[in-house]
Amino acid sequence: MSATDTSRPANTVHFSRYERASGTAVRDISRVTWVGVVVNLFLAVVKGVAGYLSRSNALTADAVHTVSDLATDCAILVGVRYWSAPADAEHPHGHQKIETLVTMVIGVLLAAVGLGMGYNAVAALAAASSGVVPAAATAADAVTLAATAVAFVSILSKEILYRWTAAKGVQYGSSALVANAWHHRSDALSSIPPLLTLGGAALGARLGYNLWFLDPVGTVIVCVMLLQAAWEVMHPTLGALLDASADRRLCSDIRKTVLATDGVIDAHRIRTRVICSNAVAVDLHITVDKDLTVEKGHAIASDVQDRILALGVNAESATRPVDVMVHVEPGDPMDKRLPGHTSHNTKVDWLPKDETGKVVTERHASPTAWQSRAKG
Repeated sequence: MSATDTSRPANTVHFSRYERASGTAVRDISRVTWVGVVVNLFLAVVKGVAGYLSRSNALTADAVHTVSDLATDCAILVGVRYWSAPADAEHPHGHQKIETLVTMVIGVLLAAVGLGMGYNAVAALAAASSGVVPAAATAADAVTLAATAVAFVSILSKEILYRWTAAKGVQYGSSALVANAWHHRSDALSSIPPLLTLGGAALGARLGYNLWFLDPVGTVIVCVMLLQAAWEVMHPTLGALLDASADRRLCSDIRKTVLATDGVIDAHRIRTRVICSNAVAVDLHITVDKDLTVEKGHAIASDVQDRILALGVNAESATRPVDVMVHVEPGDPMDKRLPGHTSHNTKVDWLPKDETGKVVTERHASPTAWQSRAKG
C-alpha cells in the first residue's frame, strides 16, 4: 500500500488509498435508487390522475415534481458506475468528483423546484390581493376524498423512502445518495399543501368557508424548507469544488496523530484538501533525527501515513483521509516538542531534568512543569 513516488524529491513520500467501492455498496445504492424509480413512477401517475379528476392544481403540480425526482434517480444510477471506479493513469486521484457534480446538480434541481413552487404561491396571493379569489371547493365527494388519500400516501411513502435512502447514503458515505434522499423528502413536503388544500377546502365547503389560502401559504412554507435543504446539499460540494480545507476537528486529529508517532520530532505545513464529499487529501512536513538513515526516515513516514489513514471517517464531517504526502526533513532530536510547548526554538538549558540531571524527553512529561521551566 505504501510506495515512494519517484517523480518527487527523495525526501518526499507520497501515499494514496483510493479504493473502488465494494460490489455490495454499488448494489445497495443501485437497489435503493431503483426502488425510488418505481415509487416515483407510481406516485406520479396516481397524483396526476387524482389531480385532474379533483381539479386540484396543487396535486397536479406535485405530480410534476415527482416526475422531476426521476431525473435525480437516473443521475444516481448512471453516476455510481463511474464515481466508484478506481484511480487510473488519466485520473490518479480517482473519479469522486463525478459524485460531487451529481450532488451539485441535485441541489440545483431542489432549489429550482422550491423557487418554482414559491413563485406560483406568491403569484396566487398577489392575485387574491387584487380581488381574484379562487372559487371555494365543492362538497367532500368521493373524488376529493380519494385525492386527499393519495396526497397522504405520497407523504408517507416518500418519507419512508427518504429515511432508507439517507441511511444508505450515510452508510456508504455517498453525498449524492444523501442528496437524492433529500429530493424524496422534498416530494413528501410538496404533498403537504395538496393535502391541506383538499382536506381543508372540503371541510371549509361543508362549513360554508372558502379556505383557498391554505394552498399558497403552505406552499411558501415548503418553498423555504426546500431552499434550506438545497443549501445543505450544495454547501459541502462547494468545498470540494473549491479545494477547501477539511474541518478543524479532523485537522486537529491529524496533527495530534502525527506528533504522537515515534520518531517524529515536529510537524508543520500540515495542509488538507477536500477532494469530494467524503475524502480528504493531506500533505505535511515532518522532522526526524538528522542522523537516521533514509530507510529509517522512510519507515517513520510510512508510520505517519498508516496512522493518518487509520483515522477513518470523521464523525462531524463524514470525511476521511485517503491521500497522504509526507515530506521528511532532518532535525535535532533535542528539539522534540513536548505537550504545552509551542516554540520551534527549543533550548537545552531549560529542558526538564530528573534528579540525576538527565534530560526528560518522554511524551508524558508534565506540561505544567515544562512550561514553568521554559519561563524560568
